[in-house]
Amino acid sequence: MLHIEEYVGIIIGARQTRRTRALANPDQPRGTLFHELKRHIKAHDRAVDDVRVVSAIDTGQADDTHQPVRHWYDVVYEA
Repeated sequence: MLHIEEYVGIIIGARQTRRTRALANPDQPRGTLFHELKRHIKAHDRAVDDVRVVSAIDTGQADDTHQPVRHWYDVVYEA
């Protein structure tokens, strides 16, 4: 069941805060890191088109199947 704030957000088209996990290369500047996280989110959730990353926390879990190695991040974003 949706909360009243979610109904209002849907009706007026306001941004909603969401959480997910996303991969990114940790060895890059913050702006580039956030851009890579946004690309990952958009690629895995086609329903969102305008993503604004609010925060990202490195989980410490590495995915070494990519080069350079990428880490999983817990991401809070608005869409």
